[in-house]
Amino acid sequence: MIKLFITDIDGCLAEPYRSYDLEQLDTLRRHAREDHGAAPALSICSGRAYPYVEAMSQALDLTTPVLFEAGGGRFDPVAARTTWSPRFTDEVESQLHTVQQWFLTECVPGTSASLDHAKRTQAGVVSPKVEEIRALHPRTEQFVAENAPGLHVFSTDVSVDVVPPGITKRDGIEWLAEYLGLGLDEIAYIGDADSDIEALRAVGTSFAPANATDAVRAQVDHVTDGAVIEGTLEAYRYCRAQNDT
Repeated sequence: MIKLFITDIDGCLAEPYRSYDLEQLDTLRRHAREDHGAAPALSICSGRAYPYVEAMSQALDLTTPVLFEAGGGRFDPVAARTTWSPRFTDEVESQLHTVQQWFLTECVPGTSASLDHAKRTQAGVVSPKVEEIRALHPRTEQFVAENAPGLHVFSTDVSVDVVPPGITKRDGIEWLAEYLGLGLDEIAYIGDADSDIEALRAVGTSFAPANATDAVRAQVDHVTDGAVIEGTLEAYRYCRAQNDT
């Protein structure tokens, strides 16, 4: 039985810098809140910072803890409590500060990019221009290798993120599963970006929306017909139907 359905935000619930489909989000909220024994609990695992994930938790009326900063932190919507990953140490925080200062002084000036100021367990830069992100990724990899070895660099079309080892979406989902007393085989996850791949490999049932990257679609159990929120709704309904059989 699929007891927990976890979704990413960007690419799965909404597209960055575009309007939310409020009707579809409300449909997902209603599905997850229905008194239906086959409905899996709903949660989030996103690279976004705490305020954004917490707001989305309110919008979906979630009661299950969610993960922000790719598992760097866990937020319990019922207890209103935030818990940081035990792998977020003082040494890691110092390394991330070094990267953040480099982003601010060497990367952001003269571009459309800005530092993701809300993040604590990773250093991130966001930009609405895909070409800026693509150019920044290899520069960031070189800087990290020379100045903060051990940290990892990931990117999407709108962001470059530097994250510590042991603080990934896969680690976060394993941390959440342990906290909730669930096996990974009882969890479904939908993700669209390459940074989701290891998490998708870890869970019992994996999904990619139609807009996911080729690498993600090649790894999952199911690729939905719909894109973004339509694909996530399709995946959630599939899990509920599977639980009904």
